[in-house]
Amino acid sequence: MALRDDIVAHHATGTLLGLFVASIRQEPHEEVAAELRAELIALHNEGAIDVLEPARTIADSGIDQHDFFFVQHIYVDIIPKLEAGVPAMLAAVKALVARAGNDLASGMPNAAFRTWMETGSRALDVLAIVDFDNDQEAAAIFLALQALAKNDALDAVGRAIEYLNATAVPAQLAAAKAIGTFDLPDASAQNRAIGALADTVAITTDDNLRGHLISSASEMTIKAPALESRAVSLIEAASADVGDNAIHHSSSALSFHARNLTAPVIAALATIAHKVKPENKGTLDQLDHAGWALINVGRLDEALALISPILSANPKLAIHDAFGSLTHALLTLPANRLAQIVVQWLLSCDYQLGEAVRGLVGNRHSDAPLVLEFDAGPLNLRVPEAMLLAHRAIGFLFLSPITAASLVLSLIRTAEPEQRDAMAEILFDPLLINFSGRLADWLTTTAANGVDLAKPVIETLLARLETYLDGLRRIDRIKELRPSERERLIENHRQHQSMREAYAKAEQRSAFRSIVSRCVLLYGRRSISYYDRGGGTADRQEMQLHSFSHSVEAPRLDVLEPFDLDYTLRVFRTMRLAQ
Repeated sequence: MALRDDIVAHHATGTLLGLFVASIRQEPHEEVAAELRAELIALHNEGAIDVLEPARTIADSGIDQHDFFFVQHIYVDIIPKLEAGVPAMLAAVKALVARAGNDLASGMPNAAFRTWMETGSRALDVLAIVDFDNDQEAAAIFLALQALAKNDALDAVGRAIEYLNATAVPAQLAAAKAIGTFDLPDASAQNRAIGALADTVAITTDDNLRGHLISSASEMTIKAPALESRAVSLIEAASADVGDNAIHHSSSALSFHARNLTAPVIAALATIAHKVKPENKGTLDQLDHAGWALINVGRLDEALALISPILSANPKLAIHDAFGSLTHALLTLPANRLAQIVVQWLLSCDYQLGEAVRGLVGNRHSDAPLVLEFDAGPLNLRVPEAMLLAHRAIGFLFLSPITAASLVLSLIRTAEPEQRDAMAEILFDPLLINFSGRLADWLTTTAANGVDLAKPVIETLLARLETYLDGLRRIDRIKELRPSERERLIENHRQHQSMREAYAKAEQRSAFRSIVSRCVLLYGRRSISYYDRGGGTADRQEMQLHSFSHSVEAPRLDVLEPFDLDYTLRVFRTMRLAQ
C-alpha cells in the first residue's frame, strides 16, 4: 500500500513525473518500474488519479530532456492498458511526441497509442473527432487507420480510399501512407486499394502525397506479389514529375524494404532515386542504407545499379562521404569480386566512377595492402580495352600503388607479349619509380611465386628499378639546388602550421570529443587517473606513455617533376577508346 499512497500523494502535489524518474534510477530498477507501472494503471482505471494529466502538460514540466525519456518510457508501457476518453488520450500522446522533438525515439508514444486504439471502437472514435484539414492530425488519422485495419481491414481500406478521394490534404497523406501497411484479405481488396493509389497519382499535384503513394504501392507488393506489374506502372507514371519529397519517400521505401522488394520494383524506384540532389543528405543516407542492405542479401548488381548513376551524375559526391555504409559493404566483399566492380567502373570511362574507385580504395583502413587480382581471361578484353584499363587503374589508384599494380599484373598474365611490354612500361613509369619502397617489396614477394605468369615481367621491372636508383645515388648533392637555411625554416614552419590545422579539424570531428575530457601533459612518462565508482571510493588507473610513429611514402616525382607527373596522371584518368 505504501507505493499506492506515494503515487496518490505525488499526483496531488504535481510531482508524479519525478516519481517516474526515481523509479527508473532505483535498483533493481526493472522490478521497481514494473511495480510502479502496475499501480499506475490500476489507480488510473479505478479513477483515483488521472495519470495522463501530467503528460498533457509535459511541455511546461521542469524535468530535463534526459529525464523526459525515462518518463516517456513508462508512458509507452502503460498507455495501451489505460481506460481513457479519446480526447484525453490523444492530447497526452500529442504532448509526449512534441516534447521529444526530433529525437529518433519521439514516435514511441504513437506506437503505444495505435495499440490502445485496437481495442473496441477507439479507432473509429478517433477518426470521428480529428480535424481532417489540420496538418497536426495527420499522424492520428494514419495510426487510427492502422489500428482499424487490425480488426476490420475492409472497413479501413474503404475509409482510406474515401479520404484519398476527398480534398483534405492531411487526410490524403495519412490514407496514402496507411494503405501500404494494411494486410488486405483478398485480391479484390488489394486491387481496389492499388487502383485508388493509381487514380490519385494521376491527378495529384502534391509532391509529398505523390511520394507516399509511390511508397505504399511498392510496400503492397511485399504482401501481394501479384500486384507487382500494377505497382511498377504506378511508380513509372509518377516518376515523370517527382520533386524532393517524392524522391525522399521513394528512397525511404528502398531503405526500409529493399531486402523484400522484387527486382522490377527496385528498378522503378531507382529511376526516381537517381534524381536526388547532392545537397539532400537525408535522402542520400536512405539510399546508402538501401545499397548496403541489398549487398548484404547478395543483390550486389541491384545495389550498383542504384548507386552508380548517382555517383556518375554528381561530381561533388564522394562515395565514402555520401555512401559510407555501402563503401564498407563493398570493401568487405571477396577481393576478386571487388576487383570486378573496380574494373567495371574503370572501363565505363566515366570520370566520376573513376573517382569513386579512388575514394573506395582510399577509404580502406588496414596495414595490409589491398590486392585486387582477377582473372582477365573471361572478360575477353580487346587490346585497346586492356590498355585503357591499365592506364586508368594507375591514373586513379596512383596513391594506392600496390592495388594499382595488382590490377595491371592481372592483365599482364593474359596479355600478348607486345601488350605485356607496354603495360610493364607504365608499371615502371610512373608507378614503380615513384614508389620504390613498399611496392618494390610487394613485387619481390610476388615474384617469389615460381608459377606466376607475371614473374618474368616483375623481375625485369625490379632490375630496371635497381638500375634507376643506382643512377640517382651516383649523383652527389647539388649545392645549387639545395634550399637555403631561411627557405628550409619557412617550409618547416608551413608544414608545422598545416599539421596543427589538420589536427584541430580532426579533433573537432572526433567521436570521442563529447565523451572524454582533454588533458595536456607537460612532462612525464605516465598518466594517472582516478574514477569514482560510488560509495566514496575511487579507482586508480595508470597508463604508461609510449611513442608512436606513422610513415607515408610520397611519390618521388612529386618533388622532382611535379607538373609533369600531374599531367601524366591526368592523361591516364581521362583516357578513352578511339571512336
